[in-house]
Amino acid sequence: MNTYLQRMLLSLGLTIVLLAIGGWYFPEIPSSSMQSDFFWSNKVQPNRQFDVVFIGDSRIYRGISPTIITRELSEIDSFTVFNYGFSSAGLDTVFLDAGAALLNSNSKKQRILVLGVTASSLADENLANQHHWQEKNRHPAEIWQRKYMNSYLSFFDPSSPLVLRNTYRGEKSGYYQKYQKNGWIASDKLPRDDWAGYWHIQNTYPTVKFSRSVRENLIKKVAEWEAEGIQVFGFRPPAAAHFEAIETKYYPEEALTTQFEAVGGTWIEIPNRTTYITYDGNHLEEESAKKLSEVVGKAIKNSLDRKKRPVLLRTALDFETNSPQHWELFQPQFLTKEEAFQGKKAYIVKPQSYSCTYISSLDSFLNQNLYIRTSCWMKTKNKEQRANAVLVFSIQDANEVLLWKGTNLMTQSLNPSKWNQLSVAANYVNNSAGCILKAYVWNKGDTTVVIDELQVEVVQDSKK
Repeated sequence: MNTYLQRMLLSLGLTIVLLAIGGWYFPEIPSSSMQSDFFWSNKVQPNRQFDVVFIGDSRIYRGISPTIITRELSEIDSFTVFNYGFSSAGLDTVFLDAGAALLNSNSKKQRILVLGVTASSLADENLANQHHWQEKNRHPAEIWQRKYMNSYLSFFDPSSPLVLRNTYRGEKSGYYQKYQKNGWIASDKLPRDDWAGYWHIQNTYPTVKFSRSVRENLIKKVAEWEAEGIQVFGFRPPAAAHFEAIETKYYPEEALTTQFEAVGGTWIEIPNRTTYITYDGNHLEEESAKKLSEVVGKAIKNSLDRKKRPVLLRTALDFETNSPQHWELFQPQFLTKEEAFQGKKAYIVKPQSYSCTYISSLDSFLNQNLYIRTSCWMKTKNKEQRANAVLVFSIQDANEVLLWKGTNLMTQSLNPSKWNQLSVAANYVNNSAGCILKAYVWNKGDTTVVIDELQVEVVQDSKK
């Protein structure tokens, strides 16, 4: 072996040793471009399918940890969970189908989709899903390289001397992103600034188009999934209070929630929204993301458990046959065959009048914790009209009204001239004899409405 070749081999060997030593002692940098590339390519082409898939925008991929969701659901079964969130994602049908395609159709467990529904995800301009398709449409060779080679090349991640110095000293400054193979990025940015993006949305949201059709198509997609046996959950990911104050103007949450549940979905309410910490007003820092994941995971678990609770009463007035027991007789002259939600008939409720009423004693459920829900399908008689019609249920004894709950068509409808389900529910501790449950529609406005499928359900509640 000549001297030149010996020197070459020696240099190569020393280089490998130095790289190994450097890789061992080189600090983990706050945000790795190599890991980022692997993360996104693995997200669009994971090597497996899952039992639970979260779909949404950056508030999902920075805000939901699949590991914690798996832990919370472990009391029911060992679910596999994946986070399919992308920057500025819009909830259009094609993007939603791409996320749903990651569900394991061969699994014997309940298949679950969870949608993070933000105001931004319902904006027309985000339906193009530029980031999602940018990653999805990369050349197969590039995706392969990112998935299978980047882990060996991460040592060559560019990093500034300032970042290295701060890392060695334990000083945190800048953007921190921990890329997880399950689709979550544990994120933080120091110093934090809750107002970082506020002025942008304050100035741009008034010019952004939020079409009603986007929300209606989302509800249709939820209905399709539910019909296929997929359990669909939805929730509004939290942000800083001043961000949400602007977004709420363009986010008909009560209507969206009601119609989401009307087609079989389950909406998760996030309590204490202002207690979550963001690093830019828009995204949760790591510990708050873990906290949110626990809340959402517990809500999913509780919902799956609730479906196993005994139904004590379920009755419906469909106007196709005579009124069932405990329902007042309806007046035949107010039946209409021109439009019905189901079957051939619906019922007209004139202005300043009431529908027929459900009236029944709760004594057969005495000393039980109850969950009472009433619902009906409702629309205005004519298109493009507003209405002041209220779905009501109440509980009263001989002396007073103990509970009164009502909800308005205009509040819970995405489009009042089309069929929308109204729903109102409450927990009730039934410790007193002689209480009467009533349910009805009260049209206190000057616009005629049409109703169908007026229902009452009483479920045994587990709360003590």
